[in-house]
Amino acid sequence: MNTQAIVAIVITAILMAASALGLTETLGAHPLWAVKTGMIGSGAGLLAYAGLRWAGMRSGPVAILGGLTLVSSGFVATQGKSVFIVSFSENTLAGRFWFFGWFAVMGALCLTLCALTALTLRR
Repeated sequence: MNTQAIVAIVITAILMAASALGLTETLGAHPLWAVKTGMIGSGAGLLAYAGLRWAGMRSGPVAILGGLTLVSSGFVATQGKSVFIVSFSENTLAGRFWFFGWFAVMGALCLTLCALTALTLRR
């Protein structure tokens, strides 16, 4: 196992531990599913990173893709939360955007951090 893979796994484990300790809930995820979105999203981000690197993408474009995905999914999750709350929990589509947006946020965060770390290590 090479250094890049070990570092990516460590980053994913740190994000999973942070979500278990309440990071996602503090940032705006609902307390009932905050840990679930952090765990599954971080794992999906690791798989996306491994798949993109295995397909031959360099770390720079992966970091750009992850950063753009992080910004857009963060916007979707916060807007979904706002609309869901304003509708007094009746707009279920907005609730789904809030819920699934957090999977994408954590996946994109993991993808971006892994790619930026690989860039820093020049791999």
